[in-house]
Amino acid sequence: MPDTPSSDPHATYPAKHSDDVQRLLALAPQDRPQWLQDLIGGDTPTADNTPATPVHGDSTEPAGNHPDDVRRLLALPADQRPYWLNEFLGDMTIPTIPADSTNPLLDIVMANTAHGEKNATLVFPLDQVLAAAEHAATAPAHKRGYGETDAAPRLWWVKDGGTYLMSNGQDPADTRDKHDRPTTVVYADGWGPDTDPRSILGGDDFRESIDLTRPLDGSTRTLLDILRAAAADGATRFTMNAVFDDHHMTLTYTTE
Repeated sequence: MPDTPSSDPHATYPAKHSDDVQRLLALAPQDRPQWLQDLIGGDTPTADNTPATPVHGDSTEPAGNHPDDVRRLLALPADQRPYWLNEFLGDMTIPTIPADSTNPLLDIVMANTAHGEKNATLVFPLDQVLAAAEHAATAPAHKRGYGETDAAPRLWWVKDGGTYLMSNGQDPADTRDKHDRPTTVVYADGWGPDTDPRSILGGDDFRESIDLTRPLDGSTRTLLDILRAAAADGATRFTMNAVFDDHHMTLTYTTE
């Protein structure tokens, strides 16, 4: 399972996000990012997300409602939204936001983050997966994953920036790519280094080891055997289906 024990995304991700928001709001107005200044102006929301009420002489005037301002921005067509908001949203879909929501942006993040049991299907270019597998099979040494006691040829499935497969082989002659990752890294189609796969894989980063030389359940063939045979038959795609939660994972593979 994951390289570090994962926890319930419902409990951890919102808390981290809220902490980031509170740190930004705690800054003096002149120290806040410009996009935040544009969004809330000079008003300082309180801890419960209710804007403070500025005092002008002997009278008071209610400050602008921050969640309502966000909802108005979200209702705009994409080409009319502020640049920072489109950058934040990325490929996320915008759900129906409850009228009493105090944090619409957090609602969007949570709606686009997989929770509970995840069922993800990822497609990889077969030739690159086979190259990574062959690298692992022939490497003079191998890195060990979480809880592993034997150093055997494996692919590592990683989720951080994007999601990818890579060899666990160690070779002093290996080179690195522009992201300082080994060149054996193979990204899933549509989930490159600048993407956010939380919508299908949940909020926690992880690393899962996939054995290459042990026969698969119900078969006498190893994953390395399957990859080699598929490439020899002209297949070009390697598909991995993952069904998992915080405690268990089942991986199945197909080629075409």
